[in-house]
Amino acid sequence: MIVDAHHHFWNLEREALPWMTAEHGVIRRTFQPADLEPLLERAGVSRTVLVQAACTDSDTDSMFEHAVRHEWIGGVIAWVDLRSPARAHERLDELAARPKLRGIRHLIHDEPDPHWILRDDVLASLALLEQRQLILELPCVYPRHLGDVPELATRFPDLTIVIDHLGKPPIGSDAMAQWAETLHAAAAHGNVVAKISGLNTALSAGDWDAGDLAEAVGVALAAFGPSRLMCGSDWPVALLNGDYERVWRETVRVISDCAPEHAEQLLSQTALRVYDLDRAFAPAAAGTS
Repeated sequence: MIVDAHHHFWNLEREALPWMTAEHGVIRRTFQPADLEPLLERAGVSRTVLVQAACTDSDTDSMFEHAVRHEWIGGVIAWVDLRSPARAHERLDELAARPKLRGIRHLIHDEPDPHWILRDDVLASLALLEQRQLILELPCVYPRHLGDVPELATRFPDLTIVIDHLGKPPIGSDAMAQWAETLHAAAAHGNVVAKISGLNTALSAGDWDAGDLAEAVGVALAAFGPSRLMCGSDWPVALLNGDYERVWRETVRVISDCAPEHAEQLLSQTALRVYDLDRAFAPAAAGTS
């Protein structure tokens, strides 16, 4: 069994994505569940986590529309305006009726302030996530954001923090040693989890394979252990340097090479636990979505 713990959908006719530029030409189109479903079947993926792609309420609403129609979407990482604790509180009250809500994410890597997540107003909103037992998901980009994770984990010890894409390690560069040190510092906090995802788009070579991912995955395993690591495709962003089948083939291969005894944990069990993907919900609640 495989759980894809990180993918997106977007409809460019419905939602503009400010981060999308000419260099994203391959993915500058609409991607919907019908595009992904046959890929899931071929890759042996049984459950997924759908992650926000825009910092808007309308993107969040669209995700829940998909989630209620497709059982294989087990959880949703939504967006709320963390800059306004009052509005975040109001919106979280609204989203509480959505049974597949699992956490909140903001595109911090698009903010000019590299320490945006540590603003006082944002921290007040993060306290609401902790109180409601919601996950904070962080699209960290090394080195701008990864160094802030220990402070967040200390401030909010009951908040589960998920680092997307291992913090975008600088694979193949001399900066890997410093990235590894920073990742270990984040992993020292037991409420921090990370995703092996999005690594193919950190590579410049188009002919990448599992061997190119091995160093980063090895560091992550040493830092977090298999019980706090999970895997995701980052589809359709992954199409910038590969395809869905290749991402999972090489992810399974690198897991088999680096931690064969923990393959099930890494490919499914951690995500099932962290996102509570087996949680049942009443038909009446589902109808409100």
